[in-house]
Amino acid sequence: MYSLVLQHRITSRTHLVLHHVHGYAGGVLLNGIQQNAEWYGINTHLYYDLLDDLSIGIRTEWFRDKDGFRVPSPFRVAAAVDRTGFSFAGNFAAVTSAPADYYGVTLGMNWKPAKRLSIDWKPMQKLNIRPNIRYDRADGLHETYKPFNNRKDQFLFSVDAMIPF
Repeated sequence: MYSLVLQHRITSRTHLVLHHVHGYAGGVLLNGIQQNAEWYGINTHLYYDLLDDLSIGIRTEWFRDKDGFRVPSPFRVAAAVDRTGFSFAGNFAAVTSAPADYYGVTLGMNWKPAKRLSIDWKPMQKLNIRPNIRYDRADGLHETYKPFNNRKDQFLFSVDAMIPF
């Protein structure tokens, strides 16, 4: 597997990132048959700094899981299960996987509040809060594929917080 990342500062406030990934796995088991698997994709990020601590951005993605090996569903469904077994992301009885093209568009923000809120505690200096809206679509390459709770697409609204260390 390899990954190639190119970055360019268009202006002092505008940043562009291009990211390409390609992977290969030899002799993996797919649908009971041992074969080779390949996947690849491209995504772009365009950010604009509104303030020193606030930026907005858009990310577009295309990923081809040529052999249906790299993106088994329902990983997101399993990751969204609460302690009672209910998943907020859908209801799947079994893991599914199929050769497909995946598309995504995300609009989001990055806010680093420490300076604005006068937080001096060192671990919080790198806190990044990221709300976003994301659209995903999956198009099966050889068959109809509906990995998002029996739909081909989904909208996600989320927020996360990161503290790098």
